[in-house]
Amino acid sequence: MSALTGAAAAAGCGGDDGGGTSSNSSGATGGATVSDCSQKHPVCTAVASDCVAVHDNRDATTFGLRMAQLTITKPDVLAIGYVARLVAQGLTINLPQCNLNGTGTFSWLLEFDKANGKLRTGGAKIADDPLEGYCFANMSVGEFEIAPTEIDAPLGDDGAWSGEAETLNVPIFLETSPDPIILPMHQVRLTDATLSADNNCIGRYNVEGLDPLNACLPGQDGDPPAFINGGKLAAFITLEEVDRVIVPDVKQSLCVVLSGDIVKYGAGGEPNTCKRDESGQIVLKGDWCSATNSPATDDCADAYALGGEFAASAVKINGLCQQ
Repeated sequence: MSALTGAAAAAGCGGDDGGGTSSNSSGATGGATVSDCSQKHPVCTAVASDCVAVHDNRDATTFGLRMAQLTITKPDVLAIGYVARLVAQGLTINLPQCNLNGTGTFSWLLEFDKANGKLRTGGAKIADDPLEGYCFANMSVGEFEIAPTEIDAPLGDDGAWSGEAETLNVPIFLETSPDPIILPMHQVRLTDATLSADNNCIGRYNVEGLDPLNACLPGQDGDPPAFINGGKLAAFITLEEVDRVIVPDVKQSLCVVLSGDIVKYGAGGEPNTCKRDESGQIVLKGDWCSATNSPATDDCADAYALGGEFAASAVKINGLCQQ
């Protein structure tokens, strides 16, 4: 149970001690000079950006970004604990020389077609080398079809954009399992987002908020975060679908994880799925109704609302992955 409800361990950074001091270093003892958390390694500064971009999208009309951070705000049970830690570590790119030493196994791509006001979005397979780019996952996992979807997302003169997708199955790949965890989302809305003028960033690296005395690590539960988010996510996930999504490390369905109470809502098998009543309906009640895409009622509580905020950094996108 502690694996599901423990505090989130955020992906951190390996600091480069070169460079000048900042106001964050005032607590150093013995008169030692403590570096700030700015990027200094050539890999991290090859592209001038505010978000540790590893590919330069400047002046491009078709270009890609990868979510660098996704801060889940609801449901509450996913905002901390095992899933929050899995998301934080997976989304954080594996570039320790850039103060970012996550696993990089969970990649959510955003590919803009600026001329036509379109956005192609979806999950990516694990990249052998993040500097060489990513490809959109194009595969089936059980009943779930994994492929990018194209939506309308025209960019305003100030870089503001938003977009909606009816369904989107995003894979969360793991180092410990050949099959990804699927996040099956409906009525997906990406809103309140702003793309930087150089097409390289949504949000920015939190250079001034991270503490060099803490090795530039994000704090517990992501406070302070590695990035300042620049967009919002809203969707819903149905209990029936997430009961068929097994989290291999804990041998629970995502439905059980969402319940927050294994004893009350788990059926007790292996893998452990959600308990059902005599009519075969899941006993757990969500906070959302899938039929109306609105808050749950006494007659319809078969889903959970999913909310979050995100940041993204420029990467190279190499089309669809080969099967």
